[in-house]
Amino acid sequence: MKKAVLSIDVEDWYHLDYFNRNECDTNNSLLDGLDVYIELLESLSIPSSFFVLGEIADSRINFFKDLVKSGHDVGSHGWSHIRPMTLGIDEFRIELNRCRDIMKKINGERSFGYRAPCFSLDRERLDIVRDSGFAYDSSRIEFGNHPLYGSIDMHGYEKHSEAVYRNDDFLEFELTTLSVLRKNIPISGGGYLRIFPWFLMKKLVSQYLKTNNIYVLYIHPFELSKLEIPPMPPSTSTLTKFRYTYGRDKVKEKIIRLIKLLDDNGYTFTTFSEIQKDISRASHG
Repeated sequence: MKKAVLSIDVEDWYHLDYFNRNECDTNNSLLDGLDVYIELLESLSIPSSFFVLGEIADSRINFFKDLVKSGHDVGSHGWSHIRPMTLGIDEFRIELNRCRDIMKKINGERSFGYRAPCFSLDRERLDIVRDSGFAYDSSRIEFGNHPLYGSIDMHGYEKHSEAVYRNDDFLEFELTTLSVLRKNIPISGGGYLRIFPWFLMKKLVSQYLKTNNIYVLYIHPFELSKLEIPPMPPSTSTLTKFRYTYGRDKVKEKIIRLIKLLDDNGYTFTTFSEIQKDISRASHG
């Protein structure tokens, strides 16, 4: 069966690693984009996977509990968007345990997953995620050109299907990329969805869908916010200003078009947790 997972990394604009957070006015928030996203999901009756920063989840436990009750998947995106690859192993384990405890408050007995900020994860840290009570991870992306992303060695994992790796009941979900001229291009959303014109995104995604059975979208609240962009730190580069601001006014329309494209190609919308549970049930008979 063809499956699509829509996901959102719940962080605010000032959590982006391109900014010096000490120079950001954190009183200005663009988290209203999360409400825009949820309203869109509800209008189309589509479930989603949410990866939430601990410092945001901690103050909105009941809000995220309600999302779980509505059939969505709520996992962790770290505590304050510090990239795991910049943390020592012990520091990472301590932060991860703190995130896990918040996820247990939100999910109760339900399973939940993890996605590293900026996909900044390696195999040693992935093993810690697996051993800390998370049911899955979604931090693997085959795009070596990005300076912030990590690289995860999947030795010892079974490749269950395209973009899904299995180690017992623990799964790793790879973000969607397409090989073009021997180079992988992310076609999973985020800045790529904003910056690429729709005709190009549609062409790339359509090509991918011809030969793959799982597609993953990721997006952020600031990309869907209806509010004016807060003042950026003085040290912000011209390139960062461009990739942070460009195309925000068209993101919602593009997501709707992408959903229609997936639906037209026979994809069923689900969550990472549901896929993990299905695979686990099948393996245990």
